[in-house]
Amino acid sequence: MGRAPRDILLVRTDRIGDVVLSLPCAALLKRALPGARITFLAREYTAPLVRLSPDVDEVLVDNPADGAPLLAARLRGRRFDAAVLLHPTARLAWALWRARIPVRAGTAYRWYGFLLNHRVRLHRRYSLRHELEHNLDLAARGLGLEQPSANGQRMAFPPRIVIPDELAAVTLAKWGIPRDRPFVVIHPGSGGSAMDWPLERFAQLVDRIQHSESGIQNIKVVVTLGPGEEQLKERLEPHLKTEPAWISGLTLPELAAVLSRAALVVANSTGPLHIAAAAGTSVIGLYCPVAPCHPRRWGPYGPGHAVIMPDPDRTCRECRGRRCPQYDCMRSIPVSRVSEQVHHMLASS
Repeated sequence: MGRAPRDILLVRTDRIGDVVLSLPCAALLKRALPGARITFLAREYTAPLVRLSPDVDEVLVDNPADGAPLLAARLRGRRFDAAVLLHPTARLAWALWRARIPVRAGTAYRWYGFLLNHRVRLHRRYSLRHELEHNLDLAARGLGLEQPSANGQRMAFPPRIVIPDELAAVTLAKWGIPRDRPFVVIHPGSGGSAMDWPLERFAQLVDRIQHSESGIQNIKVVVTLGPGEEQLKERLEPHLKTEPAWISGLTLPELAAVLSRAALVVANSTGPLHIAAAAGTSVIGLYCPVAPCHPRRWGPYGPGHAVIMPDPDRTCRECRGRRCPQYDCMRSIPVSRVSEQVHHMLASS
């Protein structure tokens, strides 16, 4: 490759969880290339979250309505040494090529791969290797780097964001959440990318925690709702016997602030789960066994977290729907199992 790149663009313009699990690439590059400047290209929605990463020097916002020539013109003026296309699309690959970025790294398994000059043979579709590790491999191999190691083992690069104390204080005060009382966040929504735990089970979990049926004392439950999920409150309330605090309409940095101050977060496989883990909060993730959604690929990364599945030993290549004898398998996860895990993690924290 010649001279080591010093000004590097990471490109990830899709969903929240994907973006959070791409942030460790910046940490790896900083470690492998001391003094390198890392810029991250993201969508307007996720850009404020990326700015909370201590490893990213600058965030550029991509408007998907802009054509490849317009994006390329913006990037060409920045004179990047290298770009890593973590989220492959033809438009983005074309823009990197037109921007004349000398090193353009990405997967070899796309028809538009000829626009990249550092192609990595890395399959993802049915892989059960963690998405974060796929991203690290793509960045390192695409730029011809050895992944940093210590004591003969690869260094771990968990996702990491830093929440300013002022942002956390203002956000909690805005929603009337006492800072001196521990709280558990329940996030019942999801992006629809996997099968979810039923809403009535989430309601029963809220009641169990607030009734202290599993031995939990003085814990408040905060239910967070993402954009477009406000109707979940109406669907959850008829099943509730206790009243949680409800929070909706947050920006991603505000959501990160709430999650960072929680004692624990319980959620389906969804972006906020990864935000919480990146902010240093322990999480319980509820996952289905379908391979593209499997926790070995998309679970919370790093120690201190827990995953609950209908059957931890089963992996389905795809969901067969009603043809499957275990159809709607998420319903088989009992509330008692989740509440016991909540109690265990709170007691050991």
